[in-house]
Amino acid sequence: MDDNREGLKALGDLLLPDRRNTFFRKISLETGKDEAFTIEDHYSLIERYAVNDRVPERVRIQYDVARNLYVYAWFEFRFHNIAEAKVLTVLEFAIKQRIGAQNLKLYVKQREEKHLQLTNKKIRIPTGLKTLIEYCRDHQLIDNQGFSAWHRHAKVQAQRAAEYERLEWATAEFKRTGQSEIILPEIVIPDLPADVNYDHIQHLIEHVNRVRNEYAHGSSMLHKQVLSSFEMVSEFINQIYTNSDE
Repeated sequence: MDDNREGLKALGDLLLPDRRNTFFRKISLETGKDEAFTIEDHYSLIERYAVNDRVPERVRIQYDVARNLYVYAWFEFRFHNIAEAKVLTVLEFAIKQRIGAQNLKLYVKQREEKHLQLTNKKIRIPTGLKTLIEYCRDHQLIDNQGFSAWHRHAKVQAQRAAEYERLEWATAEFKRTGQSEIILPEIVIPDLPADVNYDHIQHLIEHVNRVRNEYAHGSSMLHKQVLSSFEMVSEFINQIYTNSDE
């Protein structure tokens, strides 16, 4: 028997926060002091990622199941990844509901026929999440500008480059001075205009299905950095239903 397994949570502990959530702290904007991260803070993080009223109720219900899983991750840390797995299946469900089975079938058939004409080889295009995102791109149901991550990309890349340069500088300083400690200079990156050459939709096509499949086929993944998936899915769903007759 694995003595490290967490097991069923004790009945008397059901409403207690998972201790792993208590490891995180926040800096108060009012006082500048270090404070405990609370359930109210946890709730506010997921509350902001809503889908609009144009989205069909059947999709909204499933999306909020995923959000509620995130909320209850306050009490069971492992629910963070269950919530992410759920929200990615909701994305697939939402796209299928939006485009319809017949439209998807026709799209796949046309792509397979085009490939045969160009290469004289038959292929079978799966109808999974990757193809669904490609359908939305090809039918202009989504746009790079509709994703917050696209707007942030240039600043994020600049931040990463600055952090790498700081690390290189610090390494050189350690060697030059022989010191065991060094004060790192603060990095301040100003807001930058969006990188129009960055194709965020192509990034989604290449990566989202992989994450979804890793969960679907069994995973022991454990982390709480899942809010970016909720941001992406909510923005994706809101886009595809903006011009919908649903």
